[in-house]
Amino acid sequence: MNKTLVRRFNTDGTAAFRRELAECRTTPTRDIPLEILTDPMLTESVLPPVEIEPRGFKTKGDAAVYFHQIFGGIPKQQLLEDAGLWTWLSLYYFEIVCPKHSGIRKVRNDYTYVYEAKSIRHFYRHLLFVSWRTLDIAPTHNRLLLSTSISSLDKFSSEVIKRLYMTRIPCFFEVLDRLYWDEKRGRARPGVTDFQKVTAGNLVHRLPNRIRQLEKTYDLHSLTADQLLSLLGEEFAFHAETTKQLKLSFGRE
Repeated sequence: MNKTLVRRFNTDGTAAFRRELAECRTTPTRDIPLEILTDPMLTESVLPPVEIEPRGFKTKGDAAVYFHQIFGGIPKQQLLEDAGLWTWLSLYYFEIVCPKHSGIRKVRNDYTYVYEAKSIRHFYRHLLFVSWRTLDIAPTHNRLLLSTSISSLDKFSSEVIKRLYMTRIPCFFEVLDRLYWDEKRGRARPGVTDFQKVTAGNLVHRLPNRIRQLEKTYDLHSLTADQLLSLLGEEFAFHAETTKQLKLSFGRE
């Protein structure tokens, strides 16, 4: 495979990429000229130098592992703040993050491809950044977020990564996995990310509210997954193991 040095878009480069995205929405069959990836007027070098190559990421997990491998020599804070780099990567892997179907390309909102590092509403919606970031903060128990397609933002990623107060709890991702992963089906439990209905144990509405309630009384950062599951309450007893733990906690057989 042909390797190339990673670059980053400068302000003009990011603006040029946004214009190209707009053109793709107007003409869904067109391609973005890849020459802008190396245009010295629109890009600059990344230091320390990093080589990259074409890859066929099927899931966010595939992309996350690769980025952790190649960016291991770059300080984490730099990666968190480097909007130009992640935006450049979106164009480099554009055929993967925005593939054509029957010759037509459906271009999503700009923030899906243009990393807005300073936006509290959009930073977690960049497809490639959120993949890298998820593996960074959840090296284990991450299948709910990383087993999904690289070309779309799943509701688990969008609802979890934006809530820093939850992701900073050490056992949180294990709790998330035990609550919402259906072992029998090998996928997320249906209905738990429904925005319209406030159902028992819902990830979007109920879990964040319950965590906020508990943190007023308990030091959640010191709890194990079993302990936090017990405190959540019976509405979160989705599987046998959790149900058993809850019954013991509440003194019932």
